[in-house]
Amino acid sequence: MRITLNVRVLPQAAAVKGGGWRAGPRRAMMGGNMASPVQPPLPKNYQLIYDIVEESGLGCHLTHSEIYAKALERRPGIGFSTVYRGLERLRDIGLVSELVVPGADAATYEPIGPRHAHFRCAACGAIEDVDYAIPMRTIKALAVRHGLDIASERVTFEGRCAGCRAS
Repeated sequence: MRITLNVRVLPQAAAVKGGGWRAGPRRAMMGGNMASPVQPPLPKNYQLIYDIVEESGLGCHLTHSEIYAKALERRPGIGFSTVYRGLERLRDIGLVSELVVPGADAATYEPIGPRHAHFRCAACGAIEDVDYAIPMRTIKALAVRHGLDIASERVTFEGRCAGCRAS
């Protein structure tokens, strides 16, 4: 089994009061994966992209291309780059989560939800949610021990899913 831990580390000057790592209404990692209750209105295309990701539900990991195809069905003429920029902005303000899994063909996006890990099947490429999060006391201890401001963490397990193991 291979475990990958991606930790985003910021210099102290880049931290925002409350533990956040960017200016704006982004959630603070230490406070959980919930978006700020006060959000400015989104441009209509970004709202559409947000709705598509939210409607997919937790545990559904959509690629940029899949989101673009769904957006094109609802709003013909929407641009590929508009969806790309929209996903970047929604990620930056904490409304969607971007998942970059080593070995996957593309980044995927999912709604913001409770902290959890991911599993990628090395045989079929499926990505699944795993009910696991690094304990906050461990993250805080790492931050103190190394003099870091840890803003977020990602845990990805890799192996063979139940379906591939059975075949």
